[in-house]
Amino acid sequence: MSDPQQTASHRTGRNRPGQATAAFLRGEALRMAGLCTECGNCLRACPMRRLAPAAQDVDARTVLSGVRALLRGEVANTASLSWVAACSRSAQCHGVCPVEGLDPAFMMRVAKMRAMGALGDRPQITVQEDSQFSPRVKAFARLTLSSSEQEDWL
Repeated sequence: MSDPQQTASHRTGRNRPGQATAAFLRGEALRMAGLCTECGNCLRACPMRRLAPAAQDVDARTVLSGVRALLRGEVANTASLSWVAACSRSAQCHGVCPVEGLDPAFMMRVAKMRAMGALGDRPQITVQEDSQFSPRVKAFARLTLSSSEQEDWL
């Protein structure tokens, strides 16, 4: 038998799909912001820093204080936003963090979500829309799929 409160909240829309996930990620963001010591090991290990011009010659503590600000839902500095936007999730940062219980790759992913406005925050970085994504995927798929597979899948 279903829970009457759960059923009522579902009907009223208070618990829309994704709400619990966003709440969980905001909680994790706050936890990670509290754990990060701003040591800079993740920034030094990151292969994408060279593609973040505003973070090139900026002190690691400055960049990471901005990442922590993003995690708390605050406005970040330009250097931090540049680095977060460049993150490709290579996870080169994963093994260099000295803090137990902190996954810097996940921290960067959640910071990027917050910077993009995906967790209900005001967007701080531009989200690039790619209207040609699906046609390109289909074009690449045609290179590897047989005629009958193309007919079934595309």
